[in-house]
Amino acid sequence: MRIFVLSFLFLFSFCARQNKSLSDSDLLLNQLFVNIVNAGNPNALDKIVYSRAQADGSYVTQFNATNLDFYIYFQFTGNKQIPFSDKDSTGWDIAFNRYKAATNSGETNRFGLGGACKGNIQDYNAAIGTAAAGQNCSDANFILDQSTTTQGIGGAGAIFVGSPLVTEWYDYTIGFLSPQNEVFIIRSGTGSSYYAMRVEGYYSTAGTSGYPTIRWKKLP
Repeated sequence: MRIFVLSFLFLFSFCARQNKSLSDSDLLLNQLFVNIVNAGNPNALDKIVYSRAQADGSYVTQFNATNLDFYIYFQFTGNKQIPFSDKDSTGWDIAFNRYKAATNSGETNRFGLGGACKGNIQDYNAAIGTAAAGQNCSDANFILDQSTTTQGIGGAGAIFVGSPLVTEWYDYTIGFLSPQNEVFIIRSGTGSSYYAMRVEGYYSTAGTSGYPTIRWKKLP
């Protein structure tokens, strides 16, 4: 299928060069096939739907993490997606594969110095103004990624490598995931910074699942 799509794009591009301009329908068709190719490409840096600054200095970021085959990696400092090819670096902090989450640590990346902790302050406004250690999240209390089992959608057990702590962000009812309003402290992949993060949603504006939305801010 991928060979067919790539061949089509090559022919479409070649033909387009023979014409001075493309119609709106041609441009739409071209973009459609580009989107199809990118959807299966973990290095395509188009998986951040938006990342919006808030009045309190935090950001709300939504991911297109619909592909079951790979995580989407995100760096807080640069407010940007990191390609799959850099997954073994320390340059990313949090990742999502549909409802599953990973930090840059442990079995996800043995070079990463990240991890996750659930602090003792669950009011987000209070948490973002308190250092990690002040939320009972000293370095010794961070949980590293590992091979673990989660309930999975539909109740079936699912084994995955990721964060056993952050992946339990949701309550499940038939056909729907809703956030538990928990605040997680995420240690960066470099081990030098800490961020308060809360999962705020899992669906796109069209109601499609696999679009986790987080609110995050660097801690003092």
